[in-house]
Amino acid sequence: MLNFYRLPQDYLKFSGSDRLDLINRLSTNQVIPLDKFSCVKTVLTSDKGRIIDLLSLYNLGDIVFAACSFNNAKAVLEHLDKYTIMDDFTPADLSGTHNTIQFFGDKAVEFFSGVTGCNVSGLNESEFLVTNTHEAIISLSDNRIGGIEFLYSINDKEYWENLIFSDENISEYGLMEVSGSDYDIKRIELGIPAFGKEMSELINPLECGLNKYVSFTKGCYIGQEVIARLDAYDKISKHMVGIKINSANLPDIDEQLKLTTEGKECGFVTSITNSEKYGFIALGFVKTIFLDYSKEYKIKYKEGMLDCSIKKLPFTT
Repeated sequence: MLNFYRLPQDYLKFSGSDRLDLINRLSTNQVIPLDKFSCVKTVLTSDKGRIIDLLSLYNLGDIVFAACSFNNAKAVLEHLDKYTIMDDFTPADLSGTHNTIQFFGDKAVEFFSGVTGCNVSGLNESEFLVTNTHEAIISLSDNRIGGIEFLYSINDKEYWENLIFSDENISEYGLMEVSGSDYDIKRIELGIPAFGKEMSELINPLECGLNKYVSFTKGCYIGQEVIARLDAYDKISKHMVGIKINSANLPDIDEQLKLTTEGKECGFVTSITNSEKYGFIALGFVKTIFLDYSKEYKIKYKEGMLDCSIKKLPFTT
């Protein structure tokens, strides 16, 4: 079976001779050099080292195509404009012009090699392919869910949808769409942070496990001093954790859930779901001084308390 998920994202285009240099000076990862048909993820951070967004950059040669979190393109562009002074840099909002579909399953590489005629098997996470017909981008999904990301223009939607989701392919590969709620369950099980939940302007990249997108050798960028100091002196104030809720039923909760231990507030919950594997689980943050995987914790909400324990991520049986 080959599962797929229609990943909601916003899209941007960066042009101008300083396009890579500016992003390199404003974000956490090493963006220069970024060869043509190479891709990288990097975190835009505020001057306090907090997350503006996680960007996926695709270097097409004369432009950089970028994907950011859904409904966040405006905030990204405002942040970039704040720090663009004399740079030859022109950003454009392409939100609504493209679609991204993630495919995951053992036959994802075989499927896309056959459908597009591209040798997908040779890809690594720092490369992408552009199809020859009805141009689209194929890349490996750079997260722990894995799989292949297929990004295409909505102008070519009919062509690609008819080609990919043909009756023959549905029959041979058992193509099955994953719902947003099922995708969220998998994301939480694996401990993958989501924008607006674990990733926000209250959180820095090290607190929610985005270390792989942070270079500690590239030099200055906006927020670099804060992030470098937290790393060098082991001063990260809170950590993202898994939370196993010891309850057979979960109340209908629309409020901000607080974590407590020994009667003291020590953190908060950001995502919560009902997993077939693990029962009621969540992601959240615990202040470092209270972080102890052997302790008992509680989730506090307006109607009472729920017993829980914290887990290292990803969740395991």
